[in-house]
Amino acid sequence: MALNLSGKTALITGSTSGLGNKIARELAKLGSSVIVHGKDKLKVQAALNEVAKINPKGKHQAIVCDFNQPQKIARAFSLIKKLDILINNAGIWQEGDTVKINLDKIIEVVNVNLLSYLMSARILLPVLLKSEFAQILNVISVAGYEVPKEYFHTVYSATKYGLQGFSEAMAKEFDNKKLRTMGFYPGGMDTELFKKAGFNYKEHEPWMFNTDEAVEGIIFMLTRNPKVSVKRMDLINHLQI
Repeated sequence: MALNLSGKTALITGSTSGLGNKIARELAKLGSSVIVHGKDKLKVQAALNEVAKINPKGKHQAIVCDFNQPQKIARAFSLIKKLDILINNAGIWQEGDTVKINLDKIIEVVNVNLLSYLMSARILLPVLLKSEFAQILNVISVAGYEVPKEYFHTVYSATKYGLQGFSEAMAKEFDNKKLRTMGFYPGGMDTELFKKAGFNYKEHEPWMFNTDEAVEGIIFMLTRNPKVSVKRMDLINHLQI
């Protein structure tokens, strides 16, 4: 029997745009109270207004926090008193020759793509463990288990490999307990991730897939019977047309 998400409280990091925003809206449709997160106050408020329109009865919240300033995460997330679902989704892109990467960029990629996941989970674990049944879903990447031959994103891959280890370890630590940890490993999606990083890929590269497909996969994972864990789901574009 599928798990009903109505009445659940879910935090989605990086939910002002792209995949995170679509997840937030879909959870609102399913009756969840959504905690929107982003680093831009105006964008966070706009996203909060969206979910409030979709689910007017929900107890929605807004969290403004720049994950490249990790010392502020604890204070921002201390506002959360009830939580059933944590979706670690925030991320930034990096690629190119390692020797050319700016040192500040390395720190930013590690802060946003890896450290924020570890810190948000650690800070919110006491709140999650108060839930009747809690879930952590880490949006990782196929780059978390495979390095492509054609080009390199060394620092990005390092953070995603780290997330794979974190997610797998959490799943084992809380095995047979009321906290389920899962990893979602998508390939390239049609979002502004690359454009925000300054890489001008085509709007729809053949290897990209629509984020709606990713949302379906994530909702499938979150709605499984509590006895079942889709510990890992890989999602790639099978037909590159």
